[in-house]
Amino acid sequence: MRKIFSVILLLIILCGCKSTAKITPVTRDITFVCEANYYNETYKCKCDVEKNGDTTIEFTYPADIEGLRFAFSKNGVSVNYRELQYISEKIVFENSVASLINEALSLTDTEVFEENDVFYTEGVNNEFEYKLQLGATGLPIKITTRPDIAQIVFKKVKIK
Repeated sequence: MRKIFSVILLLIILCGCKSTAKITPVTRDITFVCEANYYNETYKCKCDVEKNGDTTIEFTYPADIEGLRFAFSKNGVSVNYRELQYISEKIVFENSVASLINEALSLTDTEVFEENDVFYTEGVNNEFEYKLQLGATGLPIKITTRPDIAQIVFKKVKIK
């Protein structure tokens, strides 16, 4: 009886653990809009990711930063807001929603895990750990962080 109970308990434990999934993240050559809750603030933006990974993120909400545009490339980042422009060879906006989106979508060669029918990749930046949740086709669905600082939900994700 003990052996049967031990085997059943072991099976229950193993079923709840994460396992490697056989899907490929689709994080290039896509467009989407997203809604982000980041440090108790709400943002909305539209995003465009090219085949080579260059990413443009333009904020549409709140009104104070509407039109703020981040352009990430292998050469660095540029930020445009109205008639102001900032260009850097290094990403200096580590604590921004745009940087988190860009960084999470850059995880193209990472392992994809599956836990409770949820596919995801994981990463770490200077501030926190984050998880990029993927759909069954590999398209991004959501980014969450530990500690619970940010949640970014992807909508209208389309392959170009």
